[in-house]
Amino acid sequence: MNVQRFAFRATASAALACAAVLAAPALAAAAPIDVQPTPLFRADGIAPVQSLTHVDQAVIEPDDLLFVVAEQGRSGPDVNWVNVNTGEPGAARMAPADGLDKAPAVLVEPEGGTVVSAVWGMYENAKGQTCVLLPGIDVAQPAGEPDD
Repeated sequence: MNVQRFAFRATASAALACAAVLAAPALAAAAPIDVQPTPLFRADGIAPVQSLTHVDQAVIEPDDLLFVVAEQGRSGPDVNWVNVNTGEPGAARMAPADGLDKAPAVLVEPEGGTVVSAVWGMYENAKGQTCVLLPGIDVAQPAGEPDD
């Protein structure tokens, strides 16, 4: 395993560990939380990161989650998630979306259940300003496909 891959895996593991520690009280109380990522090295920060499910927007499939930075950008942060019900993890990187006025977005498919996500990493806005985002935490409840 090369050094870059090891560093990425170590960083992703640390982000998920932080997510689990911060989300544990919310899971116990059965109340979703939304902690925004903390930008470093950029005084004006970034716009809020949003997560949307089928309940929020009917065009999103019941098994999916949509993550969006609410401003135009060139490259977005990483999203790592774990479906607590199935134990399945996943990862994706946000990219400018044509249908969302070039706002960085990613559609992920964690399936139905409780999904704990961390949004973190390098972010570059439309002005070319770059910052590092410390993990933001999200707990979402995709509905899942109805049983046949």
